[in-house]
Amino acid sequence: MSNISIVQKRKKGIETKRKVLDVSSSMFAINGYEGVSVRQIAEKANIKESSLYNHFKNKADILETLFDEFIKAVPETRPSLDEVDEMLKLMGPEEVFKNILFFVGKSVCGTLSNISMIINNEKFRNGRAADMYYRYLINEPSDYYECIIRRMIERKMIKPINARLVAEQYNYVSLSLTQEYIMAQYGLADTDAVVGYMVKTLNFFCEILKN
Repeated sequence: MSNISIVQKRKKGIETKRKVLDVSSSMFAINGYEGVSVRQIAEKANIKESSLYNHFKNKADILETLFDEFIKAVPETRPSLDEVDEMLKLMGPEEVFKNILFFVGKSVCGTLSNISMIINNEKFRNGRAADMYYRYLINEPSDYYECIIRRMIERKMIKPINARLVAEQYNYVSLSLTQEYIMAQYGLADTDAVVGYMVKTLNFFCEILKN
């Protein structure tokens, strides 16, 4: 086999694996993990079931791979803290949070939003999903917002406040609204209404933070 053929075969394999992951994420999000079979995934991906097993051991392996992708992608769904520091030099608290909100909105789409829905739905019956939920949807973003709020307090941009509590409360509301935003992507909610309430919530919390 020539080098070109090897490269083409490898490229096709990567594309097939990507297609299986994208298809699976959508099917798991809509129908639930238990409601989808490997055969259905293969049919939707337009490949033979035997070909799917060239890339994944089983359905559980597909789910684990999706979870691993989510872990790697989470930090990229928000501006880095260094980027936030630059924002703090030029913007007030409300503008900073709005920039973060719109950054997240652009990032949460496609397979990533599907995985978020899977985690949210499967956390009641899957220990790994429950751990993912608390670690990456609750604790990690709360840590992020707490750090930002503390930096705002240090710069005297907002009044001294319980940064952790505010961060957790803000994140819980944001998480709920993000889930509604994802529902809107499936035509199950009104996108404009959800975004409008996100901004309204952001303004509410920023009012609480004012000096």
